This record gives sequence, C-alpha cells and structure tokens, in this order.
Amino acid sequence: MVMALPLCALAQEKPKEENKNLELKPYGFVKGDMVYATGGVYSWGNGALCNLSAPQFASGKDTAALGFTSQHTRFGLKGTVGEKTKAGGLIELDFYGGAFDGNVRPRIRLAYASVIHGGFEARMGQMWDIFSPNNANTNNTNGNMWYTGNRGFRRAQLYLGYKGKVGEKLFPMIQATFGESAKEDYLGTVHLGADNQAVSPMIQARLSAKYEAKEKVFYELGFSYVMAGYSERKGVIEATGTVKDTLKSNLDLKTSGICVDFSLPFHKYFSLLGEFNSGTNLNNANLFNVAGNYSWKIDDSTKVVSTTDKLCTGFWFNATSKISDHFQIVIGYGMDKNTTEKMSVGAVEGNTTIYADLVFPIKHGFSVALEFQNIKTTVATKVDANSKVTDRKDYSANIINLSAKVVF
Repeated sequence: MVMALPLCALAQEKPKEENKNLELKPYGFVKGDMVYATGGVYSWGNGALCNLSAPQFASGKDTAALGFTSQHTRFGLKGTVGEKTKAGGLIELDFYGGAFDGNVRPRIRLAYASVIHGGFEARMGQMWDIFSPNNANTNNTNGNMWYTGNRGFRRAQLYLGYKGKVGEKLFPMIQATFGESAKEDYLGTVHLGADNQAVSPMIQARLSAKYEAKEKVFYELGFSYVMAGYSERKGVIEATGTVKDTLKSNLDLKTSGICVDFSLPFHKYFSLLGEFNSGTNLNNANLFNVAGNYSWKIDDSTKVVSTTDKLCTGFWFNATSKISDHFQIVIGYGMDKNTTEKMSVGAVEGNTTIYADLVFPIKHGFSVALEFQNIKTTVATKVDANSKVTDRKDYSANIINLSAKVVF
C-alpha cells in the first residue's frame, strides 16, 4: 500500500497531461568473437560447462580450446512518452546460450515498464539488481567478473527510486527493489524461494550519491544491502542419497550481503570502476560466488541435521585510459574468496583474474578489441576432521579474446 501511494498521486494529477512526444530509441551492438584458452576452463561454477563463451574458472585440465561466435550480439529498444510525467519501458535481447552454436536463440535480458515524475521513478519487470550494480569493461560481455568479485544479476522485480539534488553539484539517490530471489528449484538444490514457496520477496536497498566534479563528469559512491529467506515446511520428506524417507524440518536458509560500489572518472587517462562486497549464501539467490550453495547433511547414526552457511568476500576494479579517439586501454583485477568456516575436498577456496584490453575504435561505432586474461582457481585438496582445509592446489588458464563490434 505504501509503495503504491506515489503512483496514485500521479494518477490523480489535474489537469491530465496529454500523451505526446513519443520517443523510441533502438540501441545495442553486433559483435563477433574469437576465443582461445591455453588450458581447461568452465562456467557458472559447474565443471561440466566448459564454455569458451564465459570462461570463469580454471579446471587444471591440459585442454586448450579455440572457438568463434556472435552470440554476444545484443539489441534493445527504449520508449518514453510524456513531459512532466514520463511513462515508458525497455526491452533488451541477446543470443547467449552457453556453448558456441550456429543455431542460437534469442532470450530476454531486460524487460520492464516504468513511470518517472520529477525525481521519482517506479519500474516493474526484469531489470538489473541494485546490489552490486556495476559491470566491468571486459571484452567478454556475458558473465563478466562473476565468480571473481561481481555479484549483481538480472531478475523480475519492483523498483522504486528517488533522486534529489543538494546545491548545484551533489545528487543523492535512494533505491529499493522487491523481487524474485532466484530461479525455480531444480535438480534437487535449495534455491531461495524454491518454486516461490518462500512467499516473501527478495529485498535490495541502495543509497548513493553523485558529485559533478566538472561539466558532465560525475564521481559516484554507493552502498547497497540485500536480504532474502526461505523457510521449509515442517515434516518435509527429503531424499538424501539412496535414503528416501529421512525427515528434515525447520530448515531456514537466509541470504544477506553488503556492497560498496564506486565510479571515479578522474581523467580521460585514468577512470576507475569497481566494487567491494561480502555476504552469506549469496549464491542461492543467483548472486554468483565461489562459495556455492548453502548445504546440509543428516548424520547417519543420530539423524541430526547439520547445516553450513556459505560465506564469501569479493573485490574487483578496472581502470580505463582513453589515450586517443582511436586507442583505449583497460586493465582490471578481480578476486572472490570463500570464507566459509567448514569446507570439503573439491571446494573452491578462491578465484582471481587479471586482464588487459587494447581497444581500437575505428569509425561509425566500429571497433576492434584484443583482451588477455589470466584465471587462477584455488581448490581444497585435503581437509581435517573439523573440515578445515589443510592442503590446496592452484589451477590457471590464459584466455585471449579478439573481437570486432559495431555499436548503434
């Protein structure tokens, strides 16, 4: 009810504003990639998904690979109508499908309706999270920096935001979203809101401020928080291995996290972008990290259920230098640390990446880019009786990405 009050006020304004000044703006890019990996890589925390389209982990396998694709191509359309009160929406598609394929299908990335009045904006539909909101300037435009510090994802949600002004140069903003915490429950894993039975929405909030250092150059600093939960109904029968009748009840799973994000365009030769974040069970809410999903097990003798919350800390940044109109350099680093107290053999303790891009804008939105990336993945190979890691192994892989892109 409280969230609906600003919208009701807009609807009751007199006199009614005419629907005029319809504006439609297409945007996007067409992109072709050639990707070469010196060793085994995999995606989305799943060792079976050895996709060059989104290399995020090093597997340690001595398997080089080469691939070509255009599935990172993207198309969007923005529309607005009105002057004092603007109604509109956005829809964005791409063709990402994991493995390189000559028969890729389009998918919806973003799709929402919105209304703007003064500093107030409301949206409903699928949009980017406001928790961990930044995206790195990597050549790989799908899965960029997830599992190496970046968390935020896209999901269906209700968005409310207000942007104010203090003096002539300071622009504070407060944002909140209420939405779907994760995809439907699948493969027997526990995701927040498993098949929407959690009933309560995922809540995100962000407080930020932009400072206009000089004309149209803004420094931005933001702080965001996320929370979500899932409580299982008592007496649910859950399959554990070959056991089909073991009762587990009162299984409470909660996600929470904090994030600091920054955008600091100090100079055309040095523009800094990044985030620092930390949280619990973020992976269950599709806020991707190496710690993995909340886990539980039943003691064979006592039948007591023990649970393990998964903790993680991430940090990433990239620095962009625009040397000239036809040459840019991007250098970046990202890390994701599994800070869970108890681990098992095979758990990923940490994942880091460094990358460097040489970008050559040519003309009319056409550019060529060459990216070098190194991924190092640390895996637990031995644990003691208390599930403390006593031995580990590092795996690494280098990825070279050559792309041509035209932006419109």
